[in-house]
Amino acid sequence: MTATPMQERGVQTASTPPLHIENLSRVYPSGEGQVQALASFTHTFPPGMTAVVGPSGSGKSTLLNLLAGFDTPSTGHVSVGEVNLTTLSEPARADFRLAHYGFVFQNHNLVSILSAQENVEFPLTLAGLSPKERRARARDLLELVGLANRAGHLPNQLSGGEAQRVAIARALARDPGILLADEPTGNLDSKTGELVLGLLTGAAAEGRRVVLITHDSEVAALAHHRLSVRDGVVTPG
Repeated sequence: MTATPMQERGVQTASTPPLHIENLSRVYPSGEGQVQALASFTHTFPPGMTAVVGPSGSGKSTLLNLLAGFDTPSTGHVSVGEVNLTTLSEPARADFRLAHYGFVFQNHNLVSILSAQENVEFPLTLAGLSPKERRARARDLLELVGLANRAGHLPNQLSGGEAQRVAIARALARDPGILLADEPTGNLDSKTGELVLGLLTGAAAEGRRVVLITHDSEVAALAHHRLSVRDGVVTPG
């Protein structure tokens, strides 16, 4: 898999908030004992794309859930800029995610009864933008991902790759500083996967912090930085 032109431009400096974890760990109760899903570690995610690589069950998804504030750490905290995400109430975390995070999942998670255009507009509706502003922003993003001609189609009328590109457009709707992508090419053929990765590397090249969960070494090779996870232990490279 070759680097995309967007990736070859490198990472620009952007005013996105730093993403930092301090002594972060997650332990789950199991019968009479405990399971360490993620061992304590400290890391600052730099601008650009960081691939988090490891086999199934290694702790990658646990890390992603903690970074997003979907789960609460056993020790340590996640901070975005000056905000300690871990100490926020759940409603405050949800509002913070809406403003600062974008998400791309293995299954695109589009709303089935909304068109591609409406799916991209959805986070902008939650943010209170006017219908005119929402439509314009969604049109621009669908054009960016090469799907302006599919704006009126429902998710079940799109191919898997098209739906995933709409999901990326939706993730970029509020211009977040942080993108979290969980196996975004896992259900795609290699050609379509390269298109999706090109969009993510392009977002990273603009200075965003993109955290990409993958078990694919070829996908990981396109990232600017890399973390390896095995049995809950995270190591650089």
